[in-house]
Amino acid sequence: MTVRSILQLADFEEEKRAEAEQAVERIESYTREELDAALAEAVAAAREAAYEDGRKAGEAQMLQSIEQRQTAVAEQLVPEISRLTEEQAAYCALLEDEMTGFMREFCEKLFPEFAREFGRDRLMTELAHVSRRALGSPWLEVRVPPGLGEVADRIVRPEGAEVDLKVIEDPALGGTSACASWKNGRSEYDFEKLCGDILALLSTPKS
Repeated sequence: MTVRSILQLADFEEEKRAEAEQAVERIESYTREELDAALAEAVAAAREAAYEDGRKAGEAQMLQSIEQRQTAVAEQLVPEISRLTEEQAAYCALLEDEMTGFMREFCEKLFPEFAREFGRDRLMTELAHVSRRALGSPWLEVRVPPGLGEVADRIVRPEGAEVDLKVIEDPALGGTSACASWKNGRSEYDFEKLCGDILALLSTPKS
């Protein structure tokens, strides 16, 4: 240990530097309370960060689990849905066949009776339509079944119009058929044939 001589003058600059260093040490030092508070804050921040990381990891794991379950359920349901779809298609086809068969049988019974009861009225209605369609034509020729010439003449003659009307009773025509022709048009009507076409359509097998 060096003993300063009482005769040696004091070094005030060195003392000032020493005091400054001590002041810095005092500033940079912490009390126990400050250290505890800083430590508690660091622990809380670390805990919060760990919680957030855990939450995100848990959410990701949960979403992955949900997706896996959804995929597994879909894989189980696809064959079942396909089977149900096929069964539905087969059921609809069977129902369509049954309904078509019912309509065909119904029409087979209905059409002959309908032709007897209303065939003549339908023919008269068609002749009235011919009269309107041929309006403006200078001539009109109508062929009807035997016995309907006088009736057809009254129905198809346009009122107030000069037209060369020719009504012909044609033995080749049935009780519900008629043919007409005029300058710019032609018309054919056969209720029984129409009924037959409908029955043929109902009897045609599906491709």
